[in-house]
Amino acid sequence: MHSRLHNAPNARRGFTLVELMVVLVIISILSALTLSGLAGARQRAKIDKTKSTIRKLHEIVMPQYESYQSRRVPQSIYTSGTNSRQRALDKLRAIRSLTIFEMPDSWSDIATNGAATPLLLDSGTIPSFATNGTTRRYGAFRATLTTSATTEFGNAECLYLITSMSGFAADAMEQFRSDEISDTDKDKAPEFIDAWQRPIRFIRWAPGFSGNSLIQSGAVPDPCDPFGISGPPQDYALIPLIFSAGPDGGSAASNTEGYGITGPPATGWASLSRDSTTNPSGVSPLPGYPSTPSEAADNITNHDLISKR
Repeated sequence: MHSRLHNAPNARRGFTLVELMVVLVIISILSALTLSGLAGARQRAKIDKTKSTIRKLHEIVMPQYESYQSRRVPQSIYTSGTNSRQRALDKLRAIRSLTIFEMPDSWSDIATNGAATPLLLDSGTIPSFATNGTTRRYGAFRATLTTSATTEFGNAECLYLITSMSGFAADAMEQFRSDEISDTDKDKAPEFIDAWQRPIRFIRWAPGFSGNSLIQSGAVPDPCDPFGISGPPQDYALIPLIFSAGPDGGSAASNTEGYGITGPPATGWASLSRDSTTNPSGVSPLPGYPSTPSEAADNITNHDLISKR
């Protein structure tokens, strides 16, 4: 009787080793797929967060940049020319100088003692706007910083300066959360950061980006110089570039990829370079970023975001 019960078809039996291994493999595959999906979702969330920050910065910076089309400058700067064309060119240079002083993308643009010699679009004389309230605030702030504020993340720090101290958008800083701001290099000059905790970069004039931009073209004249008084290529329409290096942290710094200061048109922009005395090509790479073009493929820029609206 006992033997028959033991051999009955319905008697309970355990799993074999092979069955257990198959189950473990299936569980491992499902877990890997789940983790991969979660990682992808997190990465997409970071990209969306960075896009949101850059879009907010663009909507603050662009009205200020566009305001120079109608900004007034002291008549004494442009009424002493020998002819009407020279006076018009002096006025244009004054407007561009004011743009540099109020929208710096390098600490060398900012005066600490009432005078500065930033680089203009051409070789013309740069009027001083030391009495301008905005430039005074910028200069006073720079004077409080350590020398390290002039190096690694200078353009990102200037972007924060423009947003927080320009006075063009009084409530600008209220739009940003604490996790969108950091002092990455601990030099007392904050930066806006992307979702990967890296500074968001800023270039006021980036002609070399035209090949990558859907909203900036060499065929469009500079709104501040609609009649091309300054001559090509200085009459080229430019849109400030605000960008993150994206998920891989790499951003091409060469003009072949478009993140240098030179680029289409190919000549005439050397004066824009921050290091033109040591770099004959006029390329001004972004400090701290690699120059491999492929690393710029996942960059997030304001040009892309605005063109996709």
